[in-house]
Amino acid sequence: MSTTTQPVTRTSKAPYLKNCPILTSQEAANVNFDFTCETYKLIQGMVERMPGLTAEEYTRQATFYNFTPETIEKAFKLFNTWPNSYYNVCGPFICKNNRWFPIYSKKYIDSNQFQRALKSIEKGKYSKDRLMKEFNLNANQKNELKNV
Repeated sequence: MSTTTQPVTRTSKAPYLKNCPILTSQEAANVNFDFTCETYKLIQGMVERMPGLTAEEYTRQATFYNFTPETIEKAFKLFNTWPNSYYNVCGPFICKNNRWFPIYSKKYIDSNQFQRALKSIEKGKYSKDRLMKEFNLNANQKNELKNV
């Protein structure tokens, strides 16, 4: 991590950062991970493939590193805290309702909202076409929509 980068603050210009928790100064001083470039790629890939899991669920998936729910949350916050060091490599990550999501370059949609929309389709209140037009869906969501 570069020593010249500045941490994210709550006054940062990107509006999505309000849902990206960051480390406090005290937490940042106590970070001690042994990550490699490969670890960053594996974390990013895991969250992109399985968005919306809890920290506990991610620890079961992250067989490449010995995480606990607390340490994986600390890692996500670390990536959010130092954007010039990690963004476009790993993170940032949104935390909403104790579930973690990657920030996509396209419009963000959380899986809870998507699930509500699927239920509306099943009840005839929403069409598949309308859902596809209104939301940028990830690959898993598109596949799930095909099966409705």
